[in-house]
Amino acid sequence: MTYYDDLTKDEKRVSVFKEAIIQKAHGITYDLGTGSGIMASFASPYAKKVYAFEINPLVIKRYSENLLKNFDNIILIEADLTTYNYNEKPDVVICEMLDTALIDEEQVPVINNVLDYAKKDTIFIPQSTYDTIKIGFSNILHITYKEDENIHFETFSKEIKYNSVDFSNKITPKVEKNIEITIDKSGEINTLLITTYTCLNEKLITEPTPMLNPPLLIPVNLLKVSKGDVVLINLKYIMGGGLNTIKANIRKII
Repeated sequence: MTYYDDLTKDEKRVSVFKEAIIQKAHGITYDLGTGSGIMASFASPYAKKVYAFEINPLVIKRYSENLLKNFDNIILIEADLTTYNYNEKPDVVICEMLDTALIDEEQVPVINNVLDYAKKDTIFIPQSTYDTIKIGFSNILHITYKEDENIHFETFSKEIKYNSVDFSNKITPKVEKNIEITIDKSGEINTLLITTYTCLNEKLITEPTPMLNPPLLIPVNLLKVSKGDVVLINLKYIMGGGLNTIKANIRKII
């Protein structure tokens, strides 16, 4: 279970979620996609009950002994949370099925389902996300995360916010944006860079960490540009639909 162990070793990710959970966990708390159970363990001292949901039985087998032995108010449930029928209304929902622009994980379908069972004052952790875009040049041939230091990306624009998602409201998974962006220098552009920022609450906002929303590089058609040009980006994808739903192209506005 190296992936889940790596998640727990990402100190920045873990610390910011822990702070938000300590501040807000109470009553009936759901941890959706519990994985190693670390978020559920943070919530346990402050909640009446913590329902820790996980779809993967191997993950449950790996981590259940620690959770059930050390936390008497955590209840582990194996379930597909895109269709699950909840029995209690939650006071707090923790869901860290996050991915850059929410594309390649099931945060959106899972949240849309749990919203049918939430109360008006249910607290969501994280509360929201927002996405930014830059345009530039790189040598990538396919959509990839910018996790490798050897991947070069030369920036040709400022960072522009283009989308935001509030988890306390129903979310439309289909995203289609036309984004105008001004070029800062002359040369050739062929890549978009998407960065996602996670708002745990009103005061806690985190940029990507090693195991949370690494920036996403998307190749587009090669375009020669001059400083001051305005480029129109057409960007489409489905949140929760996977990276293969991404479609993007660019053109100069005359």
